[in-house]
Order: sequence, then C-alpha cells, then structure tokens
Amino acid sequence: MLIKKFLKHPIAQYALNYFLAFLLFVICRIIFIIANQNYYSGTETSHLLTLICSGLKFDFAAIFYLTVVSFIMMILPFKLVFNTLYQKIAKCFFIIPIVLGICANIFDAAFFSFNGRRTNFSFFKEFSNENNLFGIFLKGLIDFWPLTIAAIILIFIVIRFYYKPKTDFAEFSAKRYSLKVLPFTIICIYFFMAGLRGSFFIDADHRPMNMNNANEYIKKSNESAIVLNTPYCILRTAGKPTFANPKYFDDNELVSIFTPVHTPDSSAGEFKNMNVVIIILESFGKEYSGLFNGYKGFSPFLDSLYTEGLTFKNSFATGRKSIDAMPSILAGIPYLTDHFFMSMYSNNKVNSIASLLKSKGYYSAFYHGAPNGSMGFLHFARLAGFHDYFGMTEYCQDSSFSAMDDFDGHWAIWDEEFLQYYAKSMGEIPQPFVTVCFTASSHNPFRLPARYKNQFPEGPKPITKCVEYTDNALRLFFNTMRQYPWFGNTLFVITADHTNQILSKKYSTDRNIFSVPILFYQENGIKKMSDKLFGQTDITPTILDYLNFDEPYIAFGHSYFDQNDTLGYVVNYSEPLYQISKGEYFLQFDGQNETGFFRPNTDVLLKSNLLGKYPTEEAEMLKILKAEIQSYHTRMIENNMTITKTSTEK
Repeated sequence: MLIKKFLKHPIAQYALNYFLAFLLFVICRIIFIIANQNYYSGTETSHLLTLICSGLKFDFAAIFYLTVVSFIMMILPFKLVFNTLYQKIAKCFFIIPIVLGICANIFDAAFFSFNGRRTNFSFFKEFSNENNLFGIFLKGLIDFWPLTIAAIILIFIVIRFYYKPKTDFAEFSAKRYSLKVLPFTIICIYFFMAGLRGSFFIDADHRPMNMNNANEYIKKSNESAIVLNTPYCILRTAGKPTFANPKYFDDNELVSIFTPVHTPDSSAGEFKNMNVVIIILESFGKEYSGLFNGYKGFSPFLDSLYTEGLTFKNSFATGRKSIDAMPSILAGIPYLTDHFFMSMYSNNKVNSIASLLKSKGYYSAFYHGAPNGSMGFLHFARLAGFHDYFGMTEYCQDSSFSAMDDFDGHWAIWDEEFLQYYAKSMGEIPQPFVTVCFTASSHNPFRLPARYKNQFPEGPKPITKCVEYTDNALRLFFNTMRQYPWFGNTLFVITADHTNQILSKKYSTDRNIFSVPILFYQENGIKKMSDKLFGQTDITPTILDYLNFDEPYIAFGHSYFDQNDTLGYVVNYSEPLYQISKGEYFLQFDGQNETGFFRPNTDVLLKSNLLGKYPTEEAEMLKILKAEIQSYHTRMIENNMTITKTSTEK
C-alpha cells in the first residue's frame, strides 16, 4: 500500500522528468555523431553503439549536476512540496539548466570541427575579450540551421512534456507524511550521489569518475567526444587548475632524458643580423595544399614557395586552437594538458623569439587584424616581450587604408588589406626586426570580400575558397615585400595555427588532424623538402640556430640543425591523450597508460594498434614523452621557463 502511495508522490512522478532529460541528452549525442560523421565514418557500428552506451553515465552525471537545486527541492520530506508556487520554482530550476545543457550539446555538434574536442570551461575565458560574439553567434545559427532547428525542437519537448507532479497525500499530517517519505528521500540521495560519481560504490576505494574515464571506451582520441557531453565537461573543468607534477622520474633522471634548456654552440659563426618575418595562417591545414597531396589544391602561391625554401613533409601543430599556436611557435611552449593562455600560469615569465632577439638589438612587433585584445593575443604579445602590437585600432588610424570598410563584419580586417598594411609598416620600422602576423580571413563563417565572389568559387568545403583568397593575399604581400632592398636579408617563416575542415579520411586521424605546413624561406637560401619530423615548438630554436644565436634559452622544441636529433620527433595533445611521433612510429598515452602504438607510414588511417609488438621503440618513445610532460608541468608550476643563473643546472 505504501509503495502505491509513493508512486503517486512527487518524488516518483518527478523521476519522469529525469527520464525525459536523459532521453534528450542521448538524442543530442546522436545529433553530434551525425553532424560530425566525417570524423567517425570509419567507426564500426558496434563500436559506435558501445561509445553511445558508455556515455550514458556521463549524461546521468551532467543532468544531476544541472538540476541539483530542483532535485533537493523535490525530495525534501515536507508537505511544502505540494505548494503550487513551490512547484513552479522547482520547475524553473529544472527546465532552465536542462535547456542550457541541450544548447551546449548542440552548439558543440557544430563547434567540434573547429575545436576537435568537447568544449570546456576555458572556452569562456578564451572568448572573454571578443566584442562581436553576439553577431558571430547569430551567423552561426543561420549557417548551421539544421542544428538550430534540432535545438528548438528539443527545447520545445522539454518544456511541453515537463510532468508536473500531482499531490495525493493530503490526508496525511505533516509529521506522518515526513516519516513515511523519509526512507525514500534517503534512497533518492543515494542514487543522486551515485549518478554524480558514476558508481554505486560510494567509498574511498571507488574514486568519482572524471573526464579521463572516457578513455576506457575509445580507440582514438576524438571518440571521447562521443562518450562525453558538453555540460559535464564545462562543469568538471570550472575553476580547476590542471597542472601537476606527474613524478615519472626523479630530477636527475629527468634531465638526462629531456631538458628544454638550449645551450647554443658558440663556435657556430658570427650572428646574422637578418630580419625575421613570421606569418601564422589561420586554419591552413596541410590538406589544402596540392603539393603535399597530389591534386590541384587551394594554395598555388604557397605551393610554389614551398619548393623555394626549407619545407617539411611531416610537420605538425601542437594543438587545435589558435591560442595554442602562438606560445608554441613564438616561445616553444607546447600545449600539454591545458591552454597556456587560459591557465593559472599565463602570467609566468617566458622567453620568446622577441625577447631573446631583443638582446641583439632587434625591434619586435605583433600584427593581428582583429579588435585589439581579441583571443588574448595582446596579452601574450606583451608577456612575450614584443615592443609593439598592431591590431584593428592601429589599422583604422592609418589614413592609407579605408579603415572599417575593410572589416569583414565578424572577426577582423580582410587578409589582403591587413597584409598590405603589415608590409607597409615593415618599411617604416627600424632594422633588424622580428615581426609576426596572424591572419584571420580563413575563419568561420568563411566569407569573402564581395569583389572576389566569382574569382574564388565554393569548393568541397566552405573554408577552401577562403584558403584560395588568403593564398592570393599572400602572393600580393610578397610582391610588395620584394620591393624592399632588405628583402634578401629577411628570413620568412610561414606556418598555420591549426587544421580545420577535413576533406579526406587521411587527415581525420589522431595524428594527421595536426598536419600543418611549416616553411623557412630566404631568397637564395636553403631549398630542401625535408623528411625530418618537425613541429611548431621547433620553429623558434630553428630560427635562432639559423641566425647563429649564441645565448642559452628555454624552448620545448629542437632545432632542425641539431645534429644529435637527425630524425626529429613531435609531441602534441589530443585531449585526453598525449601523443608523440618519432621515426616511423606514433604513440598515444593517457597520462598513466599507453593506449595506442601505430606505424602511420604503412597504416595511414591508424587501424592496427601495435601495442606491445615493438617494446623497445615503444619504451623509448614513452620515456621521452613522459619526460617532456613532467618537465613542462614542473617548470610551469615553478615559474621556471626562462634562463637564470641556476636554471641550466635543473
């Protein structure tokens, strides 16, 4: 009789709303997979179902996190829960968080192709300086209209079918009611805690689940996005520091395996007072180049330039975001565990190509056509020791250009105009100089100036027309630069911040999703297509060696000219996995255990996991990877990223 009564109680009736929310989160996961099917097209159906089912406990946890206030309100063993106003308040505390959770999941279905992982709390810090987010958001709603419609439908369902519990305990006194319901309240609290922890065992021997638990079910790193959900990732990363010393090795052993301290050979020759120009191209994956892929491609000018300089067949980014590229390229700071920009250590003292060359009398400047402060670039430029920063503000103050008429309406000044401004500015600054320009036009929402609508038609993906446009802008930029008498005494370094929209399965793997071009070009300089593995963190050491820089510094990369590292290796982070490519092998590590070992040269799609089959090579690569992770984390924690009197001994 008591059970029948309880089934009519608000607690039991309220459970129907949790079932509805849970069902909608599952639908969100299916929508996510469909929207990003290019990344999962080779995944077996059985494994895909395993991933979906594995994500159910993360959905439970997210829903409980989101509705904790409403849950507490509804399980209280008091007759107050029958009050109409009380019920309406509880309804708001349930529906609003669930709607926000649905929106976050649907948003990530679109954002994943740019981000490569589920969004976490760092997103809010990353875009905190943007002043046009509302316009970008509205444009996204239009561009991804199927997802917008899906979100509207799901929101309608949760509002329309929310079940308002009906009272049927009027005959009980308040005291008797409390005594009858209290046992069920305790049971509900237990299930609530189990849902948050991801385990029915609530004791010290069973730790609460976290985002890394998704690794238990995946075969490649981007599958963790299927297992996880966005609200869970945001809530679990809010306000939490992520750097910690993993203590794989003691200090002496660590230094013997890896150290980021570079001590140049003083006998290398006289320092070269060459200008250095670094261009970071937004979203220029190597996939868009015809030279590297055997088809026409979308960057004919860059392809011609690659054959005239030192270019790498196997070159990779450190991360999948612009905020990871700047520290990697300019300061040799990798992306490992957390974005340096967004971490609690973002104000640590660091050395960079600008601060190091300052001792040689170099002037330095950073250029980015977005509103000043966008993406945190201004902060990093100041931290890295650049003398000046030139953004949209400075561009609009230059009477030679048409100011806001050149704004793309979303992110920044069009690349063609801003690269010309960049070239003009370099004709006016003191030499020698080191300058950096970060382009912007090959960015979502992938628009072109009206005058180029027919010249660069739509390609297989929206980004390809923008790649063609920026490639042409780069050609015009070099035409201007060649007019300067010091052009031949300038080292140009061209790379990309990260990859973007995928055209083929080859570039969707955990390894090739980081494939970006890297070129060192000087007129009548080195002409070579190198097989050496090369990453973004190797750029600064290579520039300094090219100039015969003779002072010690810290960078988590290796110079191309390092004779002790003939094959090279590249480390990057594909959350939640650390990765290292060395020689013909590729290893993945989750911080505690190896999860994958492959031979990408013969297994391009990384289908054959060779864990345990090459123990010597696997152990050597794992040792290097662990040492770099530990060195990076400890140096960040200790604020030891620059050379001091004692740092070379550490």
